[in-house]
Amino acid sequence: MSRSAVWSVLVFTVFAFATMIIFFWIRDGSLREGGAAMDNLLSQTGSNIVETTDEIVTSTGDAVQKATDGDDRT
Repeated sequence: MSRSAVWSVLVFTVFAFATMIIFFWIRDGSLREGGAAMDNLLSQTGSNIVETTDEIVTSTGDAVQKATDGDDRT
């Protein structure tokens, strides 16, 4: 990866993080409350990703099981 691409990704990440902090700061009135709200949001997002991934894995397993069970109807 070239230097300019690395710098671009770094600058974008810092800008996005700063924008989120400022948004939550303005919305909640203080950096402490904004940080807590951002932590809560990121925690919920992580939980949603885990739940969705579990559903995908289960569905994939069921599909493989149906495809390999020897029944010609599937």
